Order: sequence, then C-alpha cells, then structure tokens
Amino acid sequence: MLGYRLKALRKHLKLSQAEIGGVLKVNASAISQMESNRIRPSLDTLSELAREYGVNLHWLITGDGNMFTADGDENTDRRLQKIRSFINQELLSLVRTKSENEAMKPYEMHVGGEIAAGPPVESAGPTMDVVTVNRSMLGGKIEDFYVLRVNGRSMEPQIYHNDLVIIRKSHDWNKHKGSICAVRIDGEITLKRLTMDDKSKMIVLLSVNEEYSPILVNPREHQDISLIGNLKMILRKL
Repeated sequence: MLGYRLKALRKHLKLSQAEIGGVLKVNASAISQMESNRIRPSLDTLSELAREYGVNLHWLITGDGNMFTADGDENTDRRLQKIRSFINQELLSLVRTKSENEAMKPYEMHVGGEIAAGPPVESAGPTMDVVTVNRSMLGGKIEDFYVLRVNGRSMEPQIYHNDLVIIRKSHDWNKHKGSICAVRIDGEITLKRLTMDDKSKMIVLLSVNEEYSPILVNPREHQDISLIGNLKMILRKL
C-alpha cells in the first residue's frame, strides 16, 4: 500500500516525519496519517517527493519497479553529502569561534618572585603583583609560563629594573643559544643572554648593559644549574 511505501522511503532516507514533512510543507501528524493509510497524499505531494529525492513516481504510486530513478540514489547521496558537509563546516566554525574567544579571554597571572639582573637594587614605589594577559599574546598554555620581577640593571636598556618578564618554561639549552633566558645557579635565578662555549664546555651568560662583565659558568663546579626558560614578553609599568 502507498502508506507503507512512504514509510519505507522515509526510513531509507533516514528522515524523521517532521523532516520530510518540512520538505512537503505539511506537519508530522499528516505524514503519520499518510504512512498509516488514513489519508491519501495528493499527486502534487507525491510529485514533490519524487522530484526532491529522485524517487520513482511509478513505484511510489503502484509499487512496481525500483524505489529510485536511475540517478535517484546518486542524487540522494549527493544531497546527504552536502548536508554532512554543511554540518561539518558549521561545527568547525563553532570550534574556531570558541578557540578565538578562549584566546582572547583575559587571564590573571601572579608574579612569582624576583629574578636577578646584576646586583640587587632597592625598589621605590608600588609594584604589580598580578598581571592580566590574553592567551593569544602568549601562544601557549598559561601554565607553561612564569611571571617574574626584574631586580637589577644589567639588562638595560632592553629590560629595566622593576620590569616584569614572562618566561616560557624550557630546559633545552641548545635551542635557546643566543636568547635571553632565566637560569638557576645554586638556587639563585638570573636573567641573561645565554651563550655556550662548546669547546670548553662553559656556559656564558651575557648582560645587555656593557658595564657588567660576562658570567662564566662551569657546570662541573656547581651542584645546581638549570635552565628555567626563555624570555617571551616584557611588561613595563608606565
């Protein structure tokens, strides 16, 4: 019977009664009554269904022949692929929007302490204990960074006393040759430009301020020497 074929077609297309009703501009209740043979759809309705989904109208009315016309299955597959593609694009757009919003979200980072840049200097006036940054500014996870206050003038004029520096965690000495880094030596942390003398196996820590001499570090002479990370950003109170 016609109603059974309508239901079989809908099941084959994996559509709900509401979805196929939306295509035919009737409500889900009307589709239910058609499928149960309580009402008979008009020829216009059947023609619209055949046109939309590539259904064999002769099969739909009489039950003879194939459910779809020669290109019906192919057309249906193309429509389903377009629907899936559209849904995937919408999902990707939502993910991108969420990621962009997350990247622009402000985070509070607490100043974890001081980092030496030469002999200690007494600070005058108030200092910041918390800074607000966007994750997009960092290019990584918040937990991968430290915020430290500079004490000293050995890195001037690039980095001033009382500047805040954001340090990206890293323990790769070779990767950061030539970069400004935070280095721990016997429990004290210093901010210097890192170079290495491969021949003598010495670590050379350079100041920007020419009034300060390089620090030569022989790892064999220290119990605790480690790379904390490299300079990512400088924050200055104006």
